[in-house]
Amino acid sequence: MELIKIEGLSPQEYEHPFDKKALNALEKTPGLDLLVRKFYELSTEKLMRLEFTGSNLKITPSSFPDVYEILEDACENLNLKTTPEFYLRYDDYFRTLGFTTNNLQGITVGVTNPLVAISVECIERFSRPELLFIIGCEIGRIKSQHVLYEDIARLIPVLSGAITAATFGFAGFSVSIMSGLDLALTQWLRMADYTADRAGLLACQDVNAAMMAMAKIAGLPKKYFNSFNIDDFITQAREFEGFADNLHNKFLKGISLMYRDQAFTIARANELLKWIDSGSYQSVLERKTRIQAPQAPKFCRHCGSELQPSNLFCPSCGNKVMPV
Repeated sequence: MELIKIEGLSPQEYEHPFDKKALNALEKTPGLDLLVRKFYELSTEKLMRLEFTGSNLKITPSSFPDVYEILEDACENLNLKTTPEFYLRYDDYFRTLGFTTNNLQGITVGVTNPLVAISVECIERFSRPELLFIIGCEIGRIKSQHVLYEDIARLIPVLSGAITAATFGFAGFSVSIMSGLDLALTQWLRMADYTADRAGLLACQDVNAAMMAMAKIAGLPKKYFNSFNIDDFITQAREFEGFADNLHNKFLKGISLMYRDQAFTIARANELLKWIDSGSYQSVLERKTRIQAPQAPKFCRHCGSELQPSNLFCPSCGNKVMPV
């Protein structure tokens, strides 16, 4: 099947409403502007980039041509004009920071010059369409300008521990402010996964491949890869919605989401299937959702970076967006 290169694709066409709602709440949280500035003042992005480029194999057209081709396909299908750097990681970088991650998912770091990294396990366990879904999720994070807040969310434990260290200059922060930011960032991070999953599906354009990738992320043993009935997983995902029918179960599910690196895989599959069933996925592919008259770009008065309409703070420099 020849994949569609979705010309003119805007993230506004597929962003999940829960993502938008959580992002609005996050950008209204006290202390976020200070936290973003500290993120840049401490050169955190440079340190993270140094860690990735100094510890992991770079994926290039000559070193891993088949894998690099998947990255190029994801960028072309999702209309991302610039191809990010691509790395293969062996260890779980964020686990060393005390931040739980799933090693069968990609990682994207860096706002100015983003880079995407996938694990050795991803290459060994995913088929080509499944890997296109995984990489497409990361390209979607770049398109939606999610990387800054995701980097900060992952490093919150480190930044929180530095609050009491005068040498880091965390004046204006308190434990309560940092806790509020941690909660808002964590909740948004879960919802951002729903948007990333939609981007992944638009990249691979194969519902079964997307579902199979999620089943593997959820823990499908390698010995069952060839015999697993994906319809059973899809049925389980569709039935998940019923668990939140009463207040008690909603509370339990919400608490679980707060303390997980990424939203429940079954919940993510459920949300993706609802988007497909609504016809919205097909509408994007058929370009029925194309934004014909996009608003003129809005730029930060401090650093000149392009802003999204929803940005209250510049994702590049951290300064508050000034009204036009």
